[in-house]
Amino acid sequence: MQQQAILVVLSGFKSRFEDRVSQSMQGILLALISTALFVVVGVMVRILSERIDLFQILLFRQLVFITLLTPAILRSFDTLKRTSMAKFHLLRITGAFLALYLGFVTVSNIPLADATALGFTQVLFVAVISRLFLAESVGTIRVMTLLIGFVGVLLVVQPGFDSPSLIYMMTGLTAALGAAVAVVCVRWMAQTESRTVLLSYQALFVGLITLVPSWCAWQWPTRNELLLLISVGVISSLAQWIGVTAYQKAEANIVANVEYIKILYSLILGYLLFAELPNVLSVFGVVVLLLSALVPWFWQVACSFRSSRPKAGCD
Repeated sequence: MQQQAILVVLSGFKSRFEDRVSQSMQGILLALISTALFVVVGVMVRILSERIDLFQILLFRQLVFITLLTPAILRSFDTLKRTSMAKFHLLRITGAFLALYLGFVTVSNIPLADATALGFTQVLFVAVISRLFLAESVGTIRVMTLLIGFVGVLLVVQPGFDSPSLIYMMTGLTAALGAAVAVVCVRWMAQTESRTVLLSYQALFVGLITLVPSWCAWQWPTRNELLLLISVGVISSLAQWIGVTAYQKAEANIVANVEYIKILYSLILGYLLFAELPNVLSVFGVVVLLLSALVPWFWQVACSFRSSRPKAGCD
């Protein structure tokens, strides 16, 4: 009875929320929640990495993900066995593993804001890969947005040539490249493969990849660490689901630009939890990153102004 009452209350709240808030604003709010949750996951990974091996953290994440997917996997088991895109699944799984593991390595060893900024290079890699292998066009505004965003990343990270700094900058960039490969593969496979198939293959096989190295470096977690390990999986899955819902509610370019707010979350949590105080150049880089997300809007306003003038256009 109590659970039913809670569900009724939540359903009523959901209905009122959807009635009073526009679809676009719902997407923006959901994107803000999703990005905040992903930053929280990064914080928990850093805390856990002080004693628990990163392969073990990733294994727990995948186990929770698989558990949540189990009902869908059982319903689609016959479809899972008949995939016709094994090579693309292999490429996607490799990219996802690199993105997850090297992302964990990066966030555990450099300031939270730096790791987050390096993650934004994923959009640059996606644009390049899509142009080379999917023949997707990349317009002038998109190029401007990517270049300005990349300058912002460099200002935040301020890469040096000392060994530790360079190593973790490279792990962050490789993680972003892996994520880009996974995204492009999903774009291609989504034409024929269901979402359940895509999620299930990644959850199962990334988990299998981590199994042996996790066993070799196994540390029995304390009760608090076990709670954090489970939370990493649950919150990651929740953040992913909320993020997908955000893209269903609002236009993709709006949601993608909102995700740049992640850098602010990282700065705040990095300062409060790890005493990471950015210098002036890093703060300027954050401003550049946020402005890069507004480039399409500025261009649209400029186009509207020019088109209202005689003999003026916006090519």
